[in-house]
Amino acid sequence: MEFELFCDLESLDLARSGSIWGDVWIGISGFHFPESNWNDMPVAFLVELIGAVSFVHQAEGRRRRVRFFDGPFWIDLAGLGDGAVNVSANAHGADKKATVSAHDMARSLTAVRMELVRACLERGWGDQMDVRRLQAQ
Repeated sequence: MEFELFCDLESLDLARSGSIWGDVWIGISGFHFPESNWNDMPVAFLVELIGAVSFVHQAEGRRRRVRFFDGPFWIDLAGLGDGAVNVSANAHGADKKATVSAHDMARSLTAVRMELVRACLERGWGDQMDVRRLQAQ
């Protein structure tokens, strides 16, 4: 698969601030970004990423940037209008690009979304705003 979202459910932790932290990263053509087991806010990141993919795949030329919440790392998405999305992972001048199927992206995001929501609900975090936003998508 050219694009895959990873989330280590065992790493999830609820901070005093109410933010959910855990390991989340993406794979683009076998390249792990920002790196394997990157610790960030997976629920909030996934909410933003799902919205961005939904927006860009609808028409050619639509673009969105999705930032990781920790560190200077982001993903640029650009719709190609034919069911494909250009994905570019950026940080510190490094750039990894791939053209991926919007359907494959959605399949990966949906699978992680379902598991992440389940894990948060099992931990009693269903009242957290980001969890409710993720459930609504």
